[in-house]
Amino acid sequence: MRTISKSQLKQCIDNKEDVLVIDVLSKENFQKQHIPGAINIPLKDNANFVNDVAQHAASKDQRIIVYCLNTQCPLSRQAAQKLESADYGNVWAFEEGVEGWFGKPAGQAAA
Repeated sequence: MRTISKSQLKQCIDNKEDVLVIDVLSKENFQKQHIPGAINIPLKDNANFVNDVAQHAASKDQRIIVYCLNTQCPLSRQAAQKLESADYGNVWAFEEGVEGWFGKPAGQAAA
């Protein structure tokens, strides 16, 4: 599984690269806060996760970046492994997640 740093992800987004950014947290978490341009496809209790991704991915070769809450959250790694097992060839995990992106726990106001 490949990982991507915050600066690399920011560069992809800023350069409007052909990348599919997926928040794998719950709909409620996604509505509270998410990385700009990301879509929400929850992983937990979702037997159709790979099919849901297929509806949004241009191809199995499109760059897909999955993320969850933070480095302690295993969901981004699990999502990346599911996609790789389904023959998606360009999957990356942003392990810092929402908290790493915004520099604070999700849902909390900045100091």
